[in-house]
Formats: sequence, C-alpha cells, structure tokens
Amino acid sequence: MITRGLLIGALAFLISCESKVDYEKPKDLIPKEVMIDLLYDMHLAVGSSNLRNKNLERDRNYMSIVYEKYKIDSTRFAISNIYYTSQVDEYEEIFEEVEKRLEVLQSEYQNERDSIIQESMRKENTSRSDSVKILREIKN
Repeated sequence: MITRGLLIGALAFLISCESKVDYEKPKDLIPKEVMIDLLYDMHLAVGSSNLRNKNLERDRNYMSIVYEKYKIDSTRFAISNIYYTSQVDEYEEIFEEVEKRLEVLQSEYQNERDSIIQESMRKENTSRSDSVKILREIKN
C-alpha cells in the first residue's frame, strides 16, 4: 500500500517538475489539510477495492464514497490536484503527510496482527499443557 503511494507521489512530483506552467489558484480549491485527508482516504479506497467487504463483494470502486464523504466531485478534485501539482513544495508536503499516515496505519495493523498471533499461540500452548496434565492424570 505504501509503495503505491510513493509511486503516485513520485509520478506527480516528476510531472509537476516538468511543467513550468503556474496555474492560477482555483476559487474552490480543496484546502491543503482536507486534500491530505482526501488523498489518504483515496489510497485506502483503492487499496481495499480488491478485498471482500461485509457483503462478500469484491472489486468494488469506493471512490464515490470518498467523494461523498468530502462533498466534492471528481472535477473539483482534479482541478485542485492539478493546481497542487504545479506547487511542487506544497504537493510534496501533502504526499509526505499521506505517506506518514499510511505508515502509521500499517504499523498499527502489524502490531494488532502480531498481538493476535501471540495470543493465539499462548492459548494453543495452554491447551496443550492442559492436555498433557490430563493424560498424566489418566496414566496415574
């Protein structure tokens, strides 16, 4: 998931470096902090599109839900995104923050996964220990 974000960020960075056009700030520009939240949610939506949801559906496009959450449409996003790509330093800051958030989420997921595995192993060992005790008692 993080590598996809790096790839998109690097691609956007390269594209913006090639462009010498200074775009005029749009009237309805998505604010920087909202853009960070939006791009973060977009990465999650794209990353989860191939996972089964609670209805066991797969290959869903969740972007419409993201647009709905932020009360924007794809055109407003595209116009804001084009503007930010022309502002290299600002766009880089946006993607660095999105990347940090994704790394934190990944770390939290990994920690939770590790805890579940450790708890499962502990229960399995306890169960085995109890089984050995019962077998010993039966033999005696």
